[in-house]
Amino acid sequence: MLHQQNESPTSQDVVKVIETTNQGIRSINLSRIAIGYVVRGRKVLYHNDVGTEIGEGGVFLLGLGVHYEENISLSEGFEQILFYISPQTLQQTIISLSSNYGIACDSKHTCERCHYANYLVARPTPAQRDFFAGINHSFRRSDFRNDEVDRRIKLNELIYLILSGEDECLRAMLLGFADVVNGQFAREVYNNLFNDVTIEALARKTNRSLTSFKKEFRRQFAVPPHKWLIDQRLQRAKILLMSTNLTISEIGAECSFSNISHFIKLFKHRFNDTPAAMRRKSRAAM
Repeated sequence: MLHQQNESPTSQDVVKVIETTNQGIRSINLSRIAIGYVVRGRKVLYHNDVGTEIGEGGVFLLGLGVHYEENISLSEGFEQILFYISPQTLQQTIISLSSNYGIACDSKHTCERCHYANYLVARPTPAQRDFFAGINHSFRRSDFRNDEVDRRIKLNELIYLILSGEDECLRAMLLGFADVVNGQFAREVYNNLFNDVTIEALARKTNRSLTSFKKEFRRQFAVPPHKWLIDQRLQRAKILLMSTNLTISEIGAECSFSNISHFIKLFKHRFNDTPAAMRRKSRAAM
């Protein structure tokens, strides 16, 4: 079954998540950026029919909006550490690091891996691995869990390690997320992803004209807004088909398709199968 959740807990900047059972694929809606590290077990992030696996010791970066994930608990369970940070706080931290330590706060790097995706998986440097090992140890202390200043200092250290590291994709994506204006634009788009809202209404929500909205949307997401929204909703519909017992009509409504016939037509065009046929094949393969 597909579980849905918002980032949790929202009151903390740094959390450790421990799970002892596999809960399957779930969606998580982030209102802040998340930087994570898999301590134990395996994690899979899903996007456009592709699952990217993260093993123990892997780092990942999640942008604002909806992500599909599966945390796989092995014999000793699943554990991950998550740092949450708003685009505004990230920008302030980068400016501070640039002023105090001379860290460059721009990047001309771009590639398919990091330019159009909303998440990134990376292999940590030795310094980053040691950092997360230290954070994992710190969670044994109640003073760390309750000391906001200590956690904020650790967050600054993590941003420094990423910006001074060798992974240009990770660095470029983090800097991109620090753009407050872009962050606010993307947040409004993701907040309305599964709402029955027109492109014109979405443009008004971002305080832009329709022309300006379409131009900015294409700059950030690389495709026109209608095409992107339909694809995101169809991706969600596919996951709901395979992980829930909702009817086809209920899934269509859940994904903002008011006309079920139109939903089935779009789904078949995207995945070369009707929703019912895909569900049958999925269950037959289990």
